[in-house]
Amino acid sequence: MRRTATSIRILTTLAAGLCACKKPPPPAPPPPTVRAVELTTHSIERTHEWLATLDGSTNAEIRPRVEGYIQSVDYHEGSFVKEGTLLFTIDKRPLEAAALKARGDYETAVAQLNKARADVARYAPLLPQHAISREEFENARASERVGLANVHAARGTLESVLLNLNWASVRSPIAGIAGIAQTRVGTLANPNQVLTVVSTVDPIRASFAISEREYLRYAELLNQINNPQSQARGYLELLLIDGRVHPYRAGKVIVNRQVDPSTGTLTLQALFPNPGNILRPGLFSKVRSHEGQEADAVLVPERAVQELQGSYRVSVVGPDQRVQVRPVQLGPLLGHSYVVESGLRAGERVIVEGLENVQPGAKVNVQLLPAPQASAAADPGTAATTDPPEPVAGPAGPESRRQGRTAPGARKAR
Repeated sequence: MRRTATSIRILTTLAAGLCACKKPPPPAPPPPTVRAVELTTHSIERTHEWLATLDGSTNAEIRPRVEGYIQSVDYHEGSFVKEGTLLFTIDKRPLEAAALKARGDYETAVAQLNKARADVARYAPLLPQHAISREEFENARASERVGLANVHAARGTLESVLLNLNWASVRSPIAGIAGIAQTRVGTLANPNQVLTVVSTVDPIRASFAISEREYLRYAELLNQINNPQSQARGYLELLLIDGRVHPYRAGKVIVNRQVDPSTGTLTLQALFPNPGNILRPGLFSKVRSHEGQEADAVLVPERAVQELQGSYRVSVVGPDQRVQVRPVQLGPLLGHSYVVESGLRAGERVIVEGLENVQPGAKVNVQLLPAPQASAAADPGTAATTDPPEPVAGPAGPESRRQGRTAPGARKAR
């Protein structure tokens, strides 16, 4: 028993020594540091942009009305032509020969008609005297009517041949820029062939499409945009591909009659003055609308925006220094900041740097950066202003078939 008690004391002493040598647990790591921006309100001008393609306000495909060999190209390709300018000349010799024959047939018909009329005039006094039979007189009157019909037919043939002869000189039906000739001297042309295209480019036509939501948002304005007061304000301006702003605003806007059910978009066309014919069909551009001033707009930096399956969200640091993921609705892009439609308020802090180091609900240290400014969009010639892409309609229904796209500058959520 004494030996057992001694062993127990030894083991107890060793256990106490081991516990005394054990190190305390290390302290918890400090919360990660993120950079955030405290949102404020700004006075901004509400704008909206759509991609557009330019085209002539009137485009005329020049086709020959008669078949024949091209004898000459009579205009300077790519130059401005007036209405009635000679563009192409088709070999007229076959048409001139046909015109001579048609004129001869017409003159023959006229001569036959004159003879028939002379016979009727000669037979008329002889009929009461019974010098000729009524049958002979009626035959003479029938010959006169046949002769008159032949004259009308021959005159129609002659006029048709003369028209063909005139159409051998192919002229421009409108004033505008004449394109490069699509045929050359010696080519056999026919009415199904396009020789060139002439486009009236002053004014120039900008075509763009808006979504169903955008139409409903701007429907009242669009339905009144061509009245004198709206035209005087010039709601729509044209942004060129090199960043310049076209100096003239739209004078007329055409709204298509229906929404395309396959894309869920409505086509609009705006006519812009184009003195000097600087803008040409086929150019890509943007159409920007000006919707007036907004005094209390909240701006969020575009680098704070994440995109996930067509929706947008930001990470907000709450009063308890913990991260919250917040879905948001975004408006136009002004400089490098989006206008917030819903989901954020002034005074909240959104993370712009360090998101890769934190998870939702994690506690963080915040380093505040300067708030975004609206001054980047003050100069419309240099600021890029656009809304996040609208969902695009797919093959199913208009709402369920839509698929979002990444906003410019928005990061994909991981």
